[in-house]
Amino acid sequence: MAALHQDIKRQKLMVAAIDFGTTYSGYAFSFKEDYRTNALQISVNQSWTAGSRSLVSFKTPTCILFDKDQKFEAFGYEAEDQYSELALDDIHGDHYFFRRFKMTLMERNLQRNTSLVSENVTKQMSAKTVFGESIKYLKDHLLTTLDTRGTTVVNSDIHWVLTVPAIWKDNAKQFMREAADYAGIKGEQLTICLEPEAASLYCQYLPIDKLKSNVSFKGSTSKYMVLDCGGGTVDITVHEKQLDGSLKEVHEASGGPWGGKYVDEKFTEMLVNLVGKEVMEAFAEENKADVLDLYREIETKKQTIKPEMTGKVTVKIPVSLSETYKRLAKENIKKVIESSKYDGRMTWTGDKLRMEADLFQELFMDSKNKLLSHLDNMFQLKDVSDVKTIVMVGGFSECEILQQAMIKKFGQSRKLVIPEDAGLAVLKGAVLFGHKPQTITQRKARYTYGINISPAYDERTHSPARRVTIDGVDRVKDVFKKYIEKCQPLGVGEAVTGRHVTIKRNQREMLLKVYASDDLDPMYVTDRNCEFLGKIVVELPESKERLTVEVSMIFGETELMVEAREQSAGQIAKTHRAYFDFL
Repeated sequence: MAALHQDIKRQKLMVAAIDFGTTYSGYAFSFKEDYRTNALQISVNQSWTAGSRSLVSFKTPTCILFDKDQKFEAFGYEAEDQYSELALDDIHGDHYFFRRFKMTLMERNLQRNTSLVSENVTKQMSAKTVFGESIKYLKDHLLTTLDTRGTTVVNSDIHWVLTVPAIWKDNAKQFMREAADYAGIKGEQLTICLEPEAASLYCQYLPIDKLKSNVSFKGSTSKYMVLDCGGGTVDITVHEKQLDGSLKEVHEASGGPWGGKYVDEKFTEMLVNLVGKEVMEAFAEENKADVLDLYREIETKKQTIKPEMTGKVTVKIPVSLSETYKRLAKENIKKVIESSKYDGRMTWTGDKLRMEADLFQELFMDSKNKLLSHLDNMFQLKDVSDVKTIVMVGGFSECEILQQAMIKKFGQSRKLVIPEDAGLAVLKGAVLFGHKPQTITQRKARYTYGINISPAYDERTHSPARRVTIDGVDRVKDVFKKYIEKCQPLGVGEAVTGRHVTIKRNQREMLLKVYASDDLDPMYVTDRNCEFLGKIVVELPESKERLTVEVSMIFGETELMVEAREQSAGQIAKTHRAYFDFL
């Protein structure tokens, strides 16, 4: 099936990638014919415009607006501006507005029916609808843009690529697949691409002057690390370029939620320390338009702050916040600062919060410290210790405070590479990945994968509490049958196969539950570090004998696939209807 889908994708006229980010999203594309002559001839939409500000960018905010009937109204800057206008007229209460919702998919209990809470706090909508309509908007925007240019392309002529963080689990990847299907992008025309892998591929094509470094990836076979610093997550992968130009992952993907959003949260935490939780909640509830303006202001300051800055940093704060504080606390904001730990380092007059530059820089401290500590631990590992080049990509990687921290910590022993347009490296690399997904030939398993089985009870190894009698045989329940071990190198498309025998005669279906574990060799699927991923249901023919089912776990381009086949004695193995469901 995977090979068939690859053939279908190769026949498409063009590749289009959607970089669905925590803070910003966008798309890029290139035609197959153009790719063959110049791989970097990639078009990126440049018409995103913030109506309330003179701002034009390659991406638009990841936020979406629905009306009271949960019908789509707007996405991106348009959604922000429309919601602001509704809030100013105090008629926003019936609408649904969502922003920075991507991180929801990192939740452990993600399900198909997961709901998202809107900015209205009490209003909820199906996450599938919110993600699906967001992807649909970006898809339709691309098709309209092409049509406007006089280059009409229909959706069925496009091989779509959708980016996801490498540290996401399989259920989150499947959720995005289903959201794309909702948006009209069918499975046979969709490829899921890991964000740092896309960036890594992009760097392979760049000349040295575009890399802003004397490091060249062309013709080299050395290892290098890709640090994808986005709005929500920091994704880290380690690749080794092979002589044939392909890439091999030499350490499993890792990272954490330490992106630019982390800084925003620290700024909000600082304001809460000043005015109190009750005031901030009242401000957020009563002044929706001002809240959006505040976070746009913070985003601008994050991009312009420099590590060598001294003196004051001025942040424009909506007057409504100080007015809300004065109304609820019966006190002037100036006096609060004088009695706080920020006295002498901060002043707040009208709509201007002025703080010492080093105080603003402290907002980055936790984010960068968590990243540096994680990297420090990684460089102690055998397969990472000899990595001498770190490639920084993603919007947050353009932050000079983060860059300086990396140089100070690792600059003496390793080369730091920040390519031109680092914020677009993932997006453009995703287009390249769509043209040539076979560039990544080997990955490391992030988890130990296995299936629950009920083997014959053995008192020497099994707990008596787990003994059950099935069809007259003493068995033990919930044993973890390992298929793939954590950190095991796996070639793309490689299958790991095992056999399972039905435990009852005349059993009409076999239910196999798939689990993942952080441990190398878990004994039971109920162990603390085991997590249920999904199930396979295999329909079986009528038989008075016990039947054998062959199960294969296959790592395709970026996702785990599972196939199951019932095998009858003396017959050619045939695949019965089976499905794998991570949600």
